[in-house]
Amino acid sequence: MEKEHLKLIKMNGNKINNVSEYWKYMDYDVSSFKISWNTKESQMFLEDKTSDFICSYILLTYKYGILLPHNITELTNLKQVVNEINVKSDSIDSSIWKKFNYLYDYNNNLLYHSLLFVQKEKNEKIFAEKIVNADLLLTYEDILNMNDNFYAEPTTILFFKNYFFLTFNADTFFDELSNDNSDVIIDNSETAYLNTPRFNSFLRDFIILCFEYGATDFEFDDLEYENISEQGILFDNGIVYYEDIYDSLPEEHKYRPFKEIQVELDATNYKRYMENKHEIK
Repeated sequence: MEKEHLKLIKMNGNKINNVSEYWKYMDYDVSSFKISWNTKESQMFLEDKTSDFICSYILLTYKYGILLPHNITELTNLKQVVNEINVKSDSIDSSIWKKFNYLYDYNNNLLYHSLLFVQKEKNEKIFAEKIVNADLLLTYEDILNMNDNFYAEPTTILFFKNYFFLTFNADTFFDELSNDNSDVIIDNSETAYLNTPRFNSFLRDFIILCFEYGATDFEFDDLEYENISEQGILFDNGIVYYEDIYDSLPEEHKYRPFKEIQVELDATNYKRYMENKHEIK
C-alpha cells in the first residue's frame, strides 16, 4: 500500500472522540497464528539455541511494543539475564516453553501487555499506554495495583510442547468496530493506524525468527473475521507494516524503539518454506 494512499483513507464508521472506550472483549473464536516445530531434530535445534532465540524475541517485543515481557524489562546484558533464568526459580526447567512462561508469569497467570495508542473520553488526544485489558482500558500499572483479571488482552501468545499459538482477545487493532458496545459502526482507524502496522511487523518478524530457529510449519486459522489474514490484520483492506508509515507519522505518535532497537533476522528458511508451500498448492 502506497504512503500517498494511506493519507487519503476514508472510513465508513462514525468518528467519535473516545474511540478506545468502544474496544470490546471477544469471548469467542477468532483468527489465530500457529508456528510449530514438528520434528525431533527441529525441537532439539531450538532447545540448543534457546537463549539466542529468546533474546531476539525479547528485542522484537520492545522494538514494536507488542507482547512486552513482564519479568524482563532491562535490555542491557540481555544474554546474561536470559541465561540466568534457569537459576532464578526452581519451577523453571530446561524447556524453552517453561522459559517463555517465565517471561510473562505473574501471580500464577500469564500477564500480557502491549504499548497501544488510545483515545479516551477524558482526553481527546491520542496518547500511548501499556494496555493489559483493552475492554476496560486497564493499564499495566492498574493491574499491578489491583491484581485484577487479565481478560481482553490486545494480543496473547501461548506456549505448548512444540508450538506457539498467537491470537487476540479484543478488537483493538480493527479499523472499524462493530460490537455490542454501540449500535453503530465506530471508526477506529486513527488508533488502528498507530497500532495495527506495529502488530503486523511484529508478527512477520516473529514468524521469520521462528523459522530461523528451526520451525517447520506455519498455520493461519481463519475462524471469524474477514479482516484478519495470514499476513496480519487488514487496514483499509490491505496489509500495512510499520516501516511503511513511520516516517510520515507526527513526532508525538512515533514509537521510537522501532528505530532504536535493531534485530538481525535471517529470512532464508522462512522464504524457502513459503516457496515450497506455494508449490505444493
